[in-house]
Amino acid sequence: MATPVTAPHSPAARVATGRGPLRERAARPVAAPVAPTRLGTHLRAAIERVLTDPTGPAASAELMAGLAWTAAAGETCLITRPVEDVRTAIAAADPAAARVALEHALAGLQDAPVLPVPRPAPGFERRSI
Repeated sequence: MATPVTAPHSPAARVATGRGPLRERAARPVAAPVAPTRLGTHLRAAIERVLTDPTGPAASAELMAGLAWTAAAGETCLITRPVEDVRTAIAAADPAAARVALEHALAGLQDAPVLPVPRPAPGFERRSI
């Protein structure tokens, strides 16, 4: 019985030898670009929720949660002035002084820079030589 003549690296040769079809390189899905985020987004949200009643029963806990989110994200050292203003507002006994400190913190967060967007992975694998 004669075997068919095929090129040694053709897909037909791989199927004929029993090694299965060639696997083609799968294309990676293209990820949507990530929108840049501002520093202190959770702290800003906490300040905006508390600003109407800065001496309310849940105000201190809300501001502490905003500070915790900021610390967990590693942003505390990047927005030191608004963080210090929020700490001043938590310690303030006077509602007017707390409101002023929170307004200063909110103004400082408006000027906070945007975080850099991570670069997407290349569409091909890089191999070292």
